[in-house]
Amino acid sequence: MADTGVWTLLLALLLGALQTRQQWTLSRWSEASLLWIAFWVLGVGGVYGFIMHLVFGSFLAEQIGWPNSPFQYEVAYANLTIGILGFSSFLYRKRDYLLASMVAFASWFFADGIGHVASLVVDQNNAPSNAGSVLYTDLLTPLLVLLLLWISRGERRRLS
Repeated sequence: MADTGVWTLLLALLLGALQTRQQWTLSRWSEASLLWIAFWVLGVGGVYGFIMHLVFGSFLAEQIGWPNSPFQYEVAYANLTIGILGFSSFLYRKRDYLLASMVAFASWFFADGIGHVASLVVDQNNAPSNAGSVLYTDLLTPLLVLLLLWISRGERRRLS
């Protein structure tokens, strides 16, 4: 899947750093990075996942090492939901809304990561989109998001 989770996350963290470079603090960078994560990881990544699962479902299933199934459509629509939450969080800029969007993203993607680990261990599924970068981004990006939410909990400059 073109390592979308990696490049969108790195871009978001870089944009957070660039945005706060004049008055950098860890909490300001965390908050700015969360907004960029909402835009790039949730928004762009969610819409990309929607298109991939909807239009290229059989190819994607093969890349994950799983059989193609009508559930691809449900995963596509869930990705679209995350994409909408990401873009609207970026535009709306309310802390509670951003928090809810990030919790939805983190819980779903972390659970996906656990599913990839189970498939790797139980089925020895080493397919590129099961054991590749998606495995790490599905597990580590949600943890990073939760850490950034905690670090930025007192910062209200960008979200007020």
